[in-house]
Amino acid sequence: MADNSALRDIEGMVTDFLLKYRRGTDDYAIYLQHTTDCLREFMTYDSREFRTEKVSVDSLGIIEMPSDMIGFREVGIALNGEWWSFTERPDMVNTTTTTGGVEGHDSTFGEGVALRDNMTYGYGARGAVNDYYYMIDWKARRIFCDGIVSDTVILKYVSSGISLTDTTYVPTLLTPVVDAYLRWQESFWLRDKIRERDSLRQDYINARLNVRGFLNKLTTSQLKDLFWGTLTESPRR
Repeated sequence: MADNSALRDIEGMVTDFLLKYRRGTDDYAIYLQHTTDCLREFMTYDSREFRTEKVSVDSLGIIEMPSDMIGFREVGIALNGEWWSFTERPDMVNTTTTTGGVEGHDSTFGEGVALRDNMTYGYGARGAVNDYYYMIDWKARRIFCDGIVSDTVILKYVSSGISLTDTTYVPTLLTPVVDAYLRWQESFWLRDKIRERDSLRQDYINARLNVRGFLNKLTTSQLKDLFWGTLTESPRR
C-alpha cells in the first residue's frame, strides 16, 4: 500500500484548511494570499532549501539577479567536484558608465579595475584571499564579480517558492505551520477570534520552531561523521 504524498499543492492545502476548520469558501482567495505569505516567510527565514542555477556573467562581470531571488547564499564555480565560492568585497566599485547608449566601464572612476589582494605570505599574510570576488547591489538587483567575465557560474539563492506559471507544491510537513498561520491571521477579521490573537500567534511560533528543529537536527550518521572528522593520528595541541 502506497503512503500519502509528501507534497501538497498550495490550493489544496487551503481547501483542506477550510474543510478542517469549517470555514466557507467565500474567502478562499484571502486564505490563499495569506498562505503564500506564510510560505514566503518560511522560505526566507526557516527553510534550508535554496535554488542552484547556472547564470551568465556578462562582459562587464555583472550577474543579473533572477526575478524570484529574495535571498543570497553564494556564487561560485565548480572545482575538483566541489563548489569554489567567491569572496565578498562589499567596497568593490559597482557603477558603470554609459557612452553612446552602450554600458561600459570607466577606469578613471575605478570601474572594471582588478582588485588588489592582501599579502598571502610572511608575517603580514592574511586569509580570505581569493581569485574571485563579488559584491551585491540589491537596489539594482545585480551581482558584480571580479576575476571572471563572459562566463557561466553557479548562483545559490533563496527563492520565493511561489510559481507563477506552474502548480506550487508545499511539503506536507508545513501543514501545521500553515494552519496555525491562517488561524492567527483570521483573528484580524473574525471578531470572535480577537481575544485569542496572542495565543494563536504563539501557536504559529511553536509550529515554526517544531519544523525548524526537525530540519536542522543531525542524523546519527552525521553526528558520527562530525566526531570522526575531528580525529587525527598526529598529536593535537
